[in-house]
Amino acid sequence: MAAITYWVIRYVPNVVRGEFQNIGIVCGSDDADWVAGFDWAYLDRRTVPRDVREWAVWFAREVNSTDRVLEEHEFTRAWVEGIRQRQANAIQLSPPLPVNAENAKAAADLLYPLLVHRERPDRPNAHSRRSMRAEVRSIYRTANLREGVDFVTTPSIKLGQMAADFDFIQLNDPVPVLRNVWAFNRATLEDLRRDIQAWNYGITRLRGGDGQLIRGGSSRHLPSDSVITAIVDEPSSAGSERQDVFATALEAWQHERVDVLTLSQLESSLNRWAEPDPI
Repeated sequence: MAAITYWVIRYVPNVVRGEFQNIGIVCGSDDADWVAGFDWAYLDRRTVPRDVREWAVWFAREVNSTDRVLEEHEFTRAWVEGIRQRQANAIQLSPPLPVNAENAKAAADLLYPLLVHRERPDRPNAHSRRSMRAEVRSIYRTANLREGVDFVTTPSIKLGQMAADFDFIQLNDPVPVLRNVWAFNRATLEDLRRDIQAWNYGITRLRGGDGQLIRGGSSRHLPSDSVITAIVDEPSSAGSERQDVFATALEAWQHERVDVLTLSQLESSLNRWAEPDPI
């Protein structure tokens, strides 16, 4: 365990009233072990001024940079304290406090949920496929993935002469990540069985090396080891016919090496400490 220093980063809409929202956290020590994370979903709201988000993007890049040799300054607690003393208006840093953790990321993982994270409101009704697609797009945006660059919605994928249905393809990793959403509580059982069987057949063809992504008049081969993920709204009632369909799907997906995640698990899997993209 090491002594890590942390600062909470606050957005203060009205300095006179002094009300604030915790929007991020920075943790580190003087041995070049640093990490900063922000609540990008909150910063993406229309009510938050653009310059506040621009500052957060700049600060996250400064802190999370992996190339310290090219830094214009020596990154230390004194540097962060200098930032704190200058930030006295819309963005403010709390006084530094110590925490014991293995490293800066471990400290941030511990403190971020307690000091920054805002839970998504519970939905009163089960998801439809349409609402799940909207949620996935929102999660991608929160993780600073750019639509049309880092991911594509309803991509055009060919398996030989057959078109394949996928809701998303993520392209910012060396191996493409294909995702489909499945609403086990809202879809009719007949449609659900038919659509899952067709999707599973497409996965088998893709695993056999037949996949091509068509974009802008050109094609890109999709490797047979592409990551495939099923994002599911699991059946809410045990012992139901929907539960049987879900169990059958899980068995087939395990055979074809399909990762199965809920929306909250997908959100957690996308690294909140990743360096943000330019605005």
